[in-house]
Amino acid sequence: MSVFRFLAPAVSTLFGLYCVIWAIVASTSTPYRIDGVFLGVLLLLLALVYVRVIIRHEQGESIRTDRVK
Repeated sequence: MSVFRFLAPAVSTLFGLYCVIWAIVASTSTPYRIDGVFLGVLLLLLALVYVRVIIRHEQGESIRTDRVK
């Protein structure tokens, strides 16, 4: 299993958490807080979908090919 497979969701998760934390800290200006939370949650959902759906689908294909051999 390649480590680079987990690089995209890890970066997306870290940047998503950064956006959410930044939005909480920047609570004095409301428009930036809403935009930061929206972007952070969007990136966290992107990482979740990548890990849960795409990687699981790739693992399922590799198991099927192993059974055929």
